[in-house]
Amino acid sequence: MSSSGTLREVAMTQRADGPWAKTVFDTKEWIDAWSRSTIEKVAASDDGEPPMYAVEWSPFWEGYKVEGQVGQLWDRPVLTIGSLYAFYGPSYLLNESRAVEETLERAAAHAKEWGTAGVLVANLPEDAALRWAEIRPPDASIRLDVAYHRTIGEGADPVVGDVASSVRRDWRRRWRRATEQGLQLLDESEPDPKHVDEVLGFATETATKHDWPPAYDRTTVDEVLRMPNARLLRADLHGQTVAGMVALEHDRRLYLWAGGFHPELLHELSPYLVIFYELLATGEERGLERLEFGRGNDQFKRKYGFDDTDTWSLWYASRPEEVSTYAPRLAALDEGLSRFMGIPPRILGQPPAS
Repeated sequence: MSSSGTLREVAMTQRADGPWAKTVFDTKEWIDAWSRSTIEKVAASDDGEPPMYAVEWSPFWEGYKVEGQVGQLWDRPVLTIGSLYAFYGPSYLLNESRAVEETLERAAAHAKEWGTAGVLVANLPEDAALRWAEIRPPDASIRLDVAYHRTIGEGADPVVGDVASSVRRDWRRRWRRATEQGLQLLDESEPDPKHVDEVLGFATETATKHDWPPAYDRTTVDEVLRMPNARLLRADLHGQTVAGMVALEHDRRLYLWAGGFHPELLHELSPYLVIFYELLATGEERGLERLEFGRGNDQFKRKYGFDDTDTWSLWYASRPEEVSTYAPRLAALDEGLSRFMGIPPRILGQPPAS
């Protein structure tokens, strides 16, 4: 890790836009919904703000192990501040640095009580991770993932942005061909349970195809869909669901979560590209400023002009003697995930390779 002076300088430079805002994953509605989730095995939890979980097992940890080609990570539950299912961690605490200290003190007390393998502050964007590390240096840091977004109307083209001309032409051709065949985007605030099952089935098939365990279950999806401004986005072809995802709207941002598509119709209809085109084309009239596309499928998202945000997780050991056990495991996972995503490995605060 870079020296503290360098970290402070980088963090304050990247923070020029002002204080960190809450994301949908910091809201009481998300915390309440996630408290009733059944997809992870949680030994204990504190549903305060931010929430904390002693995670025994998670599809995300299993998936990361597959992608990073590593073995065992944790020998017992790990306490996470925030959920691995959130695109972004609790950066808003940095608006008051004492809140970070208080949160870590609460986490340390729970870690001792619950017997966890340390505390993991999950999925902080890099500017927030740098500032957090200034306040309390972690024992290890890891870039677990990359989140992707598009600012509505930004770029040379108001819909598809600054993608290569060949990509722009192909994207429009696919959108036009699919819509002429009758494919349409449906926005459903009270979706038919049958359609929820269809989209969940697509999401599960996508996960298992890549050797992940199922990443979502019906109980969890139902709870998230009960949140205010949550709905099911569905690509429909004459009554047949060919793709879909859960969408969460907050602070003029639309978060796309738990998605999947009909594998046999992917190349014929390009339903994901149709969904994105429609959302980007109508985003302004929907009152949106930003489309949050989440994580995974990195090459596809970069190809179609989504901006990337490295998300870092900071780990604090419960027992000093265990740093030598867990820090190398996290470093190996970091290296493996970078290789899988096709991006150079780097250290928190280190500039990306040119």
